[in-house]
Amino acid sequence: MSITQRWLLLATGILLIAGGVFASDELRKSAADPGDQQAALMLAKLASCQKITNGLVTKNFKEIHSGANTLNQICIATDWASHDDAVYAHHRLELRKQAQKLAKMAEEKNLDGASYAYMHSLNTCINCHEYCRDVLSIVDDSEVKLKVVPIPSN
Repeated sequence: MSITQRWLLLATGILLIAGGVFASDELRKSAADPGDQQAALMLAKLASCQKITNGLVTKNFKEIHSGANTLNQICIATDWASHDDAVYAHHRLELRKQAQKLAKMAEEKNLDGASYAYMHSLNTCINCHEYCRDVLSIVDDSEVKLKVVPIPSN
């Protein structure tokens, strides 16, 4: 097993855990409310990440590119800019840069580069959620119950 494959397995595990966090009761309640675009965007971001992961493990550059483009579009969505904080804005910009880099690596059919960009984007997500939860206190994870989020079929 190559180093890239090991990292992809680790990233997949992290993604499944993150998927459980996003599918918590809090998000499902907010996603059910059509007025809550923030939760819908976060769930769409998770779905695009699952698509990227699937593309990476199957070496499907078209799927990686599609997921990266979707992630980039979510990053520039104005509804996601709900919190006016410099560190939060930095995480959002960094995720957008990584999504763009991931799309470029997919275009170049560079699996190692795409894997690295994706791992960096996952790290950015984790750091942002940690910051939102622990510093900004805008995420309440006291009721989080981990569940698997199904991968959308396209």
